[in-house]
Amino acid sequence: MKRGILLVCVFVCVVILSSAVMAQYLPTAMTTTKAGKQKDIILTTADIKESYKVIGIVSIRGGEVNLDALNSKLKDAARELGADYVIGIQYFTYSGYVYAYGTAVKIKE
Repeated sequence: MKRGILLVCVFVCVVILSSAVMAQYLPTAMTTTKAGKQKDIILTTADIKESYKVIGIVSIRGGEVNLDALNSKLKDAARELGADYVIGIQYFTYSGYVYAYGTAVKIKE
């Protein structure tokens, strides 16, 4: 009986972990232009001169010190919000992790 319960618990854990891993590989919603091409999100540590609307704050935590990977994660989070830019980006480390956050904005037309 104990062996059966243990096997069921292991099976459930494997299913949960595999679904979490697969969710990382699924394509995220992409911002596209009118021409149908994917629009690249622009990251900056400063403000921009164009008129914009704030649509949210994006923040990520990375176990790696690779800034390209962190910036890619920031772009993905901003893309899900429909942002054009992420402005005022700040990077910092705490307890062995690198954090990045910024303000996601949409250009007013």
